[in-house]
Amino acid sequence: MGPSADEVYDLVYGSKDYRQEAAIIQRHIARCCQHAETVLDAACGTGRHIACLTEFYQVDGLDLSERLLAIARHRNPASRFWQGDMHSFDLGKRYDVVMCLFSSIAYANTRERLVQTIKQFKNHLKPGGLMLIEPWFTPENWFPGYLDVIQAENEEMKVSRMSFSESAGKLSVLHFEYLVGTDKGITRFSEKHELGLFRVEEMLNAFQELNLAVEYDPQGLTGRGLYLARRAN
Repeated sequence: MGPSADEVYDLVYGSKDYRQEAAIIQRHIARCCQHAETVLDAACGTGRHIACLTEFYQVDGLDLSERLLAIARHRNPASRFWQGDMHSFDLGKRYDVVMCLFSSIAYANTRERLVQTIKQFKNHLKPGGLMLIEPWFTPENWFPGYLDVIQAENEEMKVSRMSFSESAGKLSVLHFEYLVGTDKGITRFSEKHELGLFRVEEMLNAFQELNLAVEYDPQGLTGRGLYLARRAN
């Protein structure tokens, strides 16, 4: 059996500038939550944002994938990690900052699940704490029928990933087809991702429904925007 999608994740996203994104996160934390010491990264993946922030904060991680968490633990031995669903997790502790990046919030793909997920984040925030959420595309910015190809390689493997986008009601649907070549041969596998398409107004209303003071930065970390929400003292 060849590598899985989790095992090629870092290679596929190797061009993503995690350090630059972490610098923007630091600026927002310094502005909105000056005395922050602890951060929870929900849907942390392989922990690359965490690796860029542990010099400044105690950063822990949550993810649904145990394979991604194994990589994150190896990369960040001083951090604590939990396997769980961001829609229903309970760590029994609170943080100064809870962040959910790389559009992972869209996996809460209905409004009901969106509100419940943000509620879980709020439950893990200390009074006066800061929530940072990077959204997915809005309905008007989603283009069904879009094709994309990413190619990447290292000393161990070469990867080609083709993606195709569709719409299904209020969902965006991404189909990924992978070809992974190693010295053992070529492996092919597929993935399907369904992510909710939420308007800015829907996102803002979800925060406000939970009594969170929220502001929206349309540029954010990567051009997709960023929501900054504060829990009252």
